Amino acid sequence: MIISMKKNAVIFYIKIVTLMIIGVLINNTKVCGNDSELEDLVICEDSINYYFSLLVKETIDENKIKYNDQILYYFNEALKKSESFSYSFSSLKNVGIITSDDNKLRIITWNLPYSDRTHKYFGFIQYKDSKKSYNFYTLNDKSENIKNAEYAILNNKNWYGALYYKIIVNKSKGNTYYTLLGADLNTLLTKKKIIEIFFINNDGLPVFGAKVFKNKKTPITRVIFEFNAQTSMTLTFDQEKEIIIYDHLSPSRPSLEGQFEFYGTDFSYDGLKFERGIWNFYEDIDVRDYNID
Repeated sequence: MIISMKKNAVIFYIKIVTLMIIGVLINNTKVCGNDSELEDLVICEDSINYYFSLLVKETIDENKIKYNDQILYYFNEALKKSESFSYSFSSLKNVGIITSDDNKLRIITWNLPYSDRTHKYFGFIQYKDSKKSYNFYTLNDKSENIKNAEYAILNNKNWYGALYYKIIVNKSKGNTYYTLLGADLNTLLTKKKIIEIFFINNDGLPVFGAKVFKNKKTPITRVIFEFNAQTSMTLTFDQEKEIIIYDHLSPSRPSLEGQFEFYGTDFSYDGLKFERGIWNFYEDIDVRDYNID
């Protein structure tokens, strides 16, 4: 009788565990299978938060990559839903999410820090065209393989990775350009700030880069600043006067020119102003006339 009772208890325990496993599997399938898009988005957001919580505590790069793959998966599932464009993802603390003033473009970016103090960037572009058709694109960071980045025309599959924190909307000759201000934590020795152009071409595809920057004799497609990792650099936009303002960088000694780990601010400022479809360069501006907060 005792043996029979033990067998029944084991069978009962197995059934309970099986039901629990089935329940977990059912809950996981809710990510794609709910009638409510909002419910799906909440589940995806919780999952993204969970894997970020693991990632930030992890010290082994291989495990970081696995957790990041899960973050990419749940973001991809969430962004398939048209309601995701207006969903705030407000609980996510490790992700930068910015929206353009015309409410057509939203950019999501984050970084994956490796143990050697380098970084790789990940993200998505969400875009609503003039017909309010919704599309999203995965951003693939290929910056380590991009040569002459200041002159390159890129796309979402070949992206110069960064953490974007500002979108500026400009229009010229019927075209809309989105100027992006971004940061790159780069390496142990240097950091970067980036001014990037984004637009949707005539084929409806995303493009990064346009020859609209006139701070050199030959127009360039993006502006990249590199400087000492222990210092900071101002790169901001004065909304009222519609000008990008940034610290002028220089080496600590003339003999160190081109060695960016020795570059820092020299307490002067330059600017860029969008005029007739071009970001024109203004040297040594008086910041007392502008808002650089």
